[in-house]
Amino acid sequence: MKATAEEGRVLFVVPKSGESPFGFTSPEPSPSWKTVADHLAERISGFDSRLRATTVVAEDVLTAAPGSGADLTLILGVKAPGVSARLEKVARQAGSVAVICYDCSSEVAALQRVGAYASAGNVFAQDLQVQLLPWAGVAIGKRLSDQADLLLSRNSSEDLLYAIFFVLHQYVLELELVKYTVNPTWEKGPLRNAQEFAGMCSKCRDEIYTALTDPETKATIDLLNACDMRDQVGSYRVIVSYETPQLEAFSLCILQQNNVFGCSADILETPRVPVLRRWQGLPLDDAAARQIFIGHLDCPEAAAASTRKAWSWKVVCGANPAYDAFPSQHQIFYPSEKSKTALWYDPVFKVETLDGRKVWTKRHYRCMPRTVSRDLGGEDGSSAGAWTLTTLDNGVLSKESWTTVDVADDLSWAVFHYSGAAAVVGQSYLGGLLCTADGAWPKGAESGPEFERIQAAFRSCGIEMWELYGHGPPAGGNSFMWTTEQHAWIAQNPPPLEQIGDQTVQQWRKSELAGAA
Repeated sequence: MKATAEEGRVLFVVPKSGESPFGFTSPEPSPSWKTVADHLAERISGFDSRLRATTVVAEDVLTAAPGSGADLTLILGVKAPGVSARLEKVARQAGSVAVICYDCSSEVAALQRVGAYASAGNVFAQDLQVQLLPWAGVAIGKRLSDQADLLLSRNSSEDLLYAIFFVLHQYVLELELVKYTVNPTWEKGPLRNAQEFAGMCSKCRDEIYTALTDPETKATIDLLNACDMRDQVGSYRVIVSYETPQLEAFSLCILQQNNVFGCSADILETPRVPVLRRWQGLPLDDAAARQIFIGHLDCPEAAAASTRKAWSWKVVCGANPAYDAFPSQHQIFYPSEKSKTALWYDPVFKVETLDGRKVWTKRHYRCMPRTVSRDLGGEDGSSAGAWTLTTLDNGVLSKESWTTVDVADDLSWAVFHYSGAAAVVGQSYLGGLLCTADGAWPKGAESGPEFERIQAAFRSCGIEMWELYGHGPPAGGNSFMWTTEQHAWIAQNPPPLEQIGDQTVQQWRKSELAGAA
């Protein structure tokens, strides 16, 4: 079915009560399914203004479901007996092209269907169609159904939303968020796949040969082809697990220099996040905004409240499952020696690779002041605290809009928001970070006004506390960001905190390789 509608409608169906598995390592774990659905129904239009969503309780679905219908029915956590017939009736009356179920009883889960594929259908007949006609309706539906199962199993709001986007893009309306992919797919068709392959070979023959004749790089490319590159979590995990110079050169030529696949992506402009207006009793100005980024780094420009560390901040928790879910994240912001306005940002974080290794990974961003509209700026209309960050990550240029949302006067904590895009792979992404000097939850903010202030800062970014990854207050429970085990590993494997400085990533990597040799 060709996606031609003017809007996409989603119906969330949830139980009257019951905790969800979301937010396992967040400050507010296990929100109710209704809390999750209500929030995501509100967030979804921020990704595309044509999207609409409504939440109903399963037991009341016949009377509460909207009469205008829903293109996708998403059933979450429903396990009450005897409701499946009502849910199926509502989905069919609504004209849903798909019914997706997660964490439901087997009776409800049997309702899952996507396009021409039905999970409770004739298994033999459907498997045969998938094998013989991989470009046809049943195969497309099964791929999307399996993809939705994978994304939902991560218990992440971002992954849940992308499961919705993939289905709506295929059957209802074209969505820029998931329109582009660098993978060869049946959906593209043999002609376009052949054209893209020919473009790669004509423009990047040497880089392709070098990459494919290096065993590690070849294995990485195979893993990337096996996953959907639009799945930011899965694809980025592969990339950070197997970084090689050959992969960087391969990506730089095919994607960044020649954009063989014709991808495009813009930085999302919603939610519209205001910058911090006052800090330490004064309107935020450019100098103070630099001091906040520099944070606790032992640097001449650091604020008086700085504790003079080898890093600016450590991440307590973050909201993006692709980038903020790595443990032991150090942030290093420092001045450029060649520019009075620029800063550099070197994040250093631990990666537990797909093949079981534990390694440090480092990135290098250039930070420049960014102009925002007056209503999002400071008291005098200033844009201090708004930044543009750019980096070349394994041959792909990423550009991000960062906003200083709120910061304690004594630098005991800071909340930052970012919205970014890697245009040549068609990816847009959002995130938010809570940072402290030591990575621990800020003292005095376990509850009460200070906790509520941090909560309000994230809400101004459209983020609820249960959407964060890392850990919460000491009584909050689960953690992975700075556990005892992580600290023990760090003691034996110190992080590479040396500043990269005024040089490109390629120059730095070349010098690193030369030093290692």
